Order: sequence, then C-alpha cells, then structure tokens
Amino acid sequence: MKKKEVKRICKNCKLFENSKNECKVVILHEGKRINIPVESNDPCFFEQEYFDPTTKAIENLNEIKEVKFWVEDEKGEKTSGDGTVKMEYPEDFWGENKNK
Repeated sequence: MKKKEVKRICKNCKLFENSKNECKVVILHEGKRINIPVESNDPCFFEQEYFDPTTKAIENLNEIKEVKFWVEDEKGEKTSGDGTVKMEYPEDFWGENKNK
C-alpha cells in the first residue's frame, strides 16, 4: 500500500489552532510569547527559508524543537509565583556540540 503524502499546509497540521487562525508553535521574542497568525491553506511557515537580518544568512526553519520552561520555588517545586526559571531543551538545541 502506497503512503499518501499529506499536503504541508496549516489545516493538515496538529499545531494549527482553527478557532484562532494561528499556529500553536510559540515564538519567544523579547520575553513575549507569540503565535503567528495563519490561514488554513497557508504553507507551513517553519518549512520555509528565513532571512536573518542580524546575521545576513538564509536559514532553513524545517525542524520544530520542543522547549519547556517553568518556574521552581526554593524547594524545587513548580510554582506560578517568583522563583528560578528552569528550561528543558533537546540535546542539539544550541547547535552541534554546544551543550557539552
């Protein structure tokens, strides 16, 4: 049986929030959480090339990586108040061999 190729558009993605017309992938920019607005027939933004004006390089955004943030109090328990921000990320998140 031949696998059917799914068209890579927002409405076919589990990360598409139809009720809000936005992508659930969170972009952190200057400390704010941003979800980009998209239409259901838009091609995936994260599978396209992106021009970084800072480095003047064209980058491929074809891999979404999960990063988790939470706050712990002085006892090491999760809290919604003040505390230490913790971060969990994939091994190669900062680039090859940067986590060692």
